[in-house]
Amino acid sequence: MYIIPVSMGPPSTPLAKAGVQLTDSPYVVASMHIMTRVGHQIFPSLATGDFVRCLHSVGRPLLLREPLVNGWPCDPERTLVAHVPAERRIASFSSGYRGNLLLGKKCFALHIASRMARDEGWLAEHMLVGGCFGVKYPFFGFF
Repeated sequence: MYIIPVSMGPPSTPLAKAGVQLTDSPYVVASMHIMTRVGHQIFPSLATGDFVRCLHSVGRPLLLREPLVNGWPCDPERTLVAHVPAERRIASFSSGYRGNLLLGKKCFALHIASRMARDEGWLAEHMLVGGCFGVKYPFFGFF
C-alpha cells in the first residue's frame, strides 16, 4: 500500500485543502504527483484532523481463481465508488477508470469540495481550459 499526502492548492495558503489517499497502485502514486501537490510539506495541515480520507484499490486478488480477462486488474461488474461528503471520505474499489482511482481529481475536487464549500461559505468550481491565448478560434470572436 502507498500513502499519498495531497494538497489541493499550495499547502502554505489558507485556502489549500488537504487529503490522504491510500492505494495499492503505483500508477495512482505517479499520477497524483502530477495532478496535485504531494509531499511532506502537507503533514502540518494533517495535524488538525481536517482532511479528506481517500481509499483506493484496484481489487486484484492475491490468488487468481479465474483467468484475468483484460489488462486491468479490476472487475467492472463489482466496481464500487462511494463519496461521503458529510464525513469527507472517498472509497474506490475495483475501478480502472482514471476519474475513479485518482481520487483527488473528480471525487475530492468536485464532489467533496462542493460540500466543503457549502459548509465553509465559499464556492467550489470546476474549470476547463479550452485553448490558449493567441490561437484564433472562429467561434470566439474576441480572440
